[in-house]
Amino acid sequence: MRTDIEAVFTDFGGVLLQLEFERCFKEFSQLGAVGPNEVLFRSPEFITAMQNLEAGRIEKDVFFDFLRKILHIQTDNRRIEEAWNLLIGIVPIYKLQLLREIRKHYRLYMVSNTNAPHFDYTRQVLFRDEGLTVDDYFDKIYVSHEIHALKPNDDFYYKVIEDSKEDPSKSIFIDDLEANIQGAERAGFHAYLIDPEEDLRKKMLKILA
Repeated sequence: MRTDIEAVFTDFGGVLLQLEFERCFKEFSQLGAVGPNEVLFRSPEFITAMQNLEAGRIEKDVFFDFLRKILHIQTDNRRIEEAWNLLIGIVPIYKLQLLREIRKHYRLYMVSNTNAPHFDYTRQVLFRDEGLTVDDYFDKIYVSHEIHALKPNDDFYYKVIEDSKEDPSKSIFIDDLEANIQGAERAGFHAYLIDPEEDLRKKMLKILA
């Protein structure tokens, strides 16, 4: 293991989490949505609303009202939230084992652009192997809607650095988006781009060798 590194910062969706876009689109279609796969994550209106939700600038009920309007559906917030949370897939067992292994040698942090409904679901359902929760896997979790900052904006990284007290020059930052990697490099991290389809264990063992 590398002796020049003291901490590892990892993204959530795409790095640890398998995202289920088609499952989410299908459920919204069953609720009567018009073209959810063309609207969700693609339209400028949705991207703006999503960023506001992820930055904690709006509450989930406001976001669900927006989804009801943009998707032309008539259903209650409970059904919308259930459909929205179907985007969240699983964290493979081998990645949970990898996180525990990494944490034996380094301080470990999650750094994610996410939103309250998705992360509330994550805390309730995922990372539950061996009686644990997501908070048991990391020294601290930094999620955008709680710290009110988004990657790749500089303030996200600086808030994380200031709170964690970690030295970015002695820290690794992994993410599946090039823009977020560039932001991490600007902040002084050793940053590595992760392909969601690659074997994360092999990749991390190579990075940390």
